[in-house]
Amino acid sequence: MLDLLRFVAALGVVLFHFVETRAWGTPNAFPGLSAVSVFGAYGVRLFFMISGFVILMSAWGRTTGEFAASRIARLYPAYWASVIVLGALALAGWVTDHRPTLSELLANLTMLQHGMKIRDLEIVYWTLWQELVFYVMIGCFAAVGITYRRCLGFMAGWVFLLLVGERLDISVLKVVLVQFSAPYFIAGMALFLIYRFGGSLLPWLFVGVAWTIGLIQALGERPPAVVRFGEALGSALVVGVISLIFLVMILVALGKLEGLDWKWFTVLGALTYPLYLFHHHVGFLLIQWLHPVLGNRVTLPLVLGVVLGVAWLVYRLIEVPLQPRLKSALARSLRADT
Repeated sequence: MLDLLRFVAALGVVLFHFVETRAWGTPNAFPGLSAVSVFGAYGVRLFFMISGFVILMSAWGRTTGEFAASRIARLYPAYWASVIVLGALALAGWVTDHRPTLSELLANLTMLQHGMKIRDLEIVYWTLWQELVFYVMIGCFAAVGITYRRCLGFMAGWVFLLLVGERLDISVLKVVLVQFSAPYFIAGMALFLIYRFGGSLLPWLFVGVAWTIGLIQALGERPPAVVRFGEALGSALVVGVISLIFLVMILVALGKLEGLDWKWFTVLGALTYPLYLFHHHVGFLLIQWLHPVLGNRVTLPLVLGVVLGVAWLVYRLIEVPLQPRLKSALARSLRADT
């Protein structure tokens, strides 16, 4: 079920970007569809909550090295491919007004460009920094051994330091604790504890605290995260969307959606990451080329099909062969001193 949710979150982001892109040459190219696709901007929050759930699950019982090797092998092959392809398009001047420098391209290849204060080559890369910081936190946690009680203490410390950083406006804490995504990571971790050990008071309290912090952040965003026809979404809509994200993940943690775990969801899950990485620039370019000839109604589904095809090719030709090799090489490297 998590594979399907990942794909739905990615598809929401894709539709939001495609419907709202300036490549159509006019604002509000799809006024009816925009009423729904605008909520795709909240897909990243669902990504972060799923990540909190899945990353804690994958780190449980592993060493820091094993966890790091699995994450590097999972993230980097498709990411490197996206930097190379999108960097070439950007250098050709096809998809952006900014021509990246060599330093920017090299920094983006590391996935550490945010730490170097260097701009992302692709707009969606900003979420990867949030994920990397979370992975480092979980990797350090794995070094001392992950247990149920330690998870509760870990989340309590995270929430406390988040509040201290906000109260005293301490930038370093806000950066290190990934202030924007933290409520969703914490909620995902707490829901994994409920999934694995059963519901008890403390994990549910963390879900409630995370929901509260997430809502306060979303309602207080300036400028607002989502604007439709020049106006921000109403508070009731924001509360409803954030609450729906929490509700869906709660149902997953309680096992209420297990009957929907069909085999082909795994394929959708495999396409999610390359779809997320490649859709924006590729879609912008295709929409810009095709809509004057084919019209908006034909171009949108056609471009959506093309980016799904690109995602499948990246999965089959890049991720399938390279991920296990990179993971094996990393594992050998970790055993080099034994």
